[in-house]
Amino acid sequence: MNEMLCFLNSHPEIRDVVLLVGRDYIYENLKQILKNINVDKMVLVSSFSKEKIKEIQMCLEHDKAINSIKVPSRFEYVDICEFKGLDSKWALYAEWIKPQILLKVKNWKPTYFLGDIWEDYVTAFKIWESYKEHTEHILIKTRRMGKNPQILEWNKEDNDVELSVIFPMYNVAKYLDQCISSVTEWKAPYVEFLFVNDGSPDNSREIVLKWAQQDSRVKLLDKPNGGCASARQYGLDKARGKYIGFIDPDDYIDESMFRKLLRAAMMGSYDISYCGYNEYYENTKEIRKVEDTLGVPYCDGTSDRQKIIDLVAYCRVAIWRGIYKAEMLKGNNIHFYTDLRRFDDLPFKVETFAAAKSVIAVPEYLYYYRLARPGQDVSANDERLYVHFDIFKYLNESIAGQKNAILTDHLQMCKIQTHIYAIKKIKPELREYYLKHAKEDLETTGTLDRTYKLAKARIGQENADCYKAIMSGNVGFFNKVN
Repeated sequence: MNEMLCFLNSHPEIRDVVLLVGRDYIYENLKQILKNINVDKMVLVSSFSKEKIKEIQMCLEHDKAINSIKVPSRFEYVDICEFKGLDSKWALYAEWIKPQILLKVKNWKPTYFLGDIWEDYVTAFKIWESYKEHTEHILIKTRRMGKNPQILEWNKEDNDVELSVIFPMYNVAKYLDQCISSVTEWKAPYVEFLFVNDGSPDNSREIVLKWAQQDSRVKLLDKPNGGCASARQYGLDKARGKYIGFIDPDDYIDESMFRKLLRAAMMGSYDISYCGYNEYYENTKEIRKVEDTLGVPYCDGTSDRQKIIDLVAYCRVAIWRGIYKAEMLKGNNIHFYTDLRRFDDLPFKVETFAAAKSVIAVPEYLYYYRLARPGQDVSANDERLYVHFDIFKYLNESIAGQKNAILTDHLQMCKIQTHIYAIKKIKPELREYYLKHAKEDLETTGTLDRTYKLAKARIGQENADCYKAIMSGNVGFFNKVN
């Protein structure tokens, strides 16, 4: 109730309020509202019996007489079956009312919708979808047994795009139809799909144009070849959505993924909403769930900075299984490091979780990451892995430069795991060179003894031992591991 009353008091232009209540609504609730707002007209819409309305009238007259409440000059009682809406700008305030009824009365077309419901955010999102076309402002409070309430608050704007999804596209024609089919299955009109043609020599462009003829949400953006980072950034610059998502167009998703991510994000205006993902092996058609941080407190939503920063080190680099508030990205100047030709998702992931003030996880595995296909960067085992040095040089300035000790520690853990992965994967003849430069990089953000103890406690003994081998230049250690 407090959120609704605060909203009404902060919008003095709202002079007409319709109070829609359920059969179990009690007079004390109405009395509390009248004590705290000042409007010209109130219409009480209900399915109350004549006896209950008479009882409310008597209570109002009594409390008015003793000056404990101020009753609007125009106060009316209308049966829910007879009410059709108001001609003026007005607010619909719903309390103790079943969501099914709220969905049925959307044709009343209120200017403002305020709802206090005992339901989860899935139901709140349905209500938002039903009212958004004709309503200027929506505020829905959901109450959860044993958990804090969640708030969905939304303003109509000239820009009607809630989510932009960006696809960096280069030589992926073979997989495009499956990818586009999986994302367009969700028919929401408030989404745009931006396919950035990064100078691709195959017929990817023509495939996108074919889909664009069928679905106006599919848009083609052309640019000269510059690599995945430049394509993602180009899409980011063109995106109109309040939230931004990414897909690699050789992958595909569960058709419900973006709907679930967006409704979770909107229920609390979270900076980041993310889900689990699967590895899909092209050669064997095998699907494997990738275990990750999807449990409490993330699945309930958290604004605990420590918990969010933890994700810098413990959440896998997979930016395409989440959506990010555009305002957060812009406000923190988060962009893609376009000098990188590959692995550009690592700095983006670190910077977003470092900047985010709130995060929520959808504990489902909804993204399908395709592996074991020809030409894939993730299969690189040569000089291409040297790109990590450029990435961490950039992050040393971007993150370590913030002089946040906790964040710097997490960056160090992220570095250790990345360098270990690369050293194990790279060709033996390149291992010594990589090891030397990994050591130099790790020295910039931590001392040997402290980092070893930290790594042992946070990412395990095996990773700590690998870290010590890097710092001692022990190439033989990794040759044995291989």
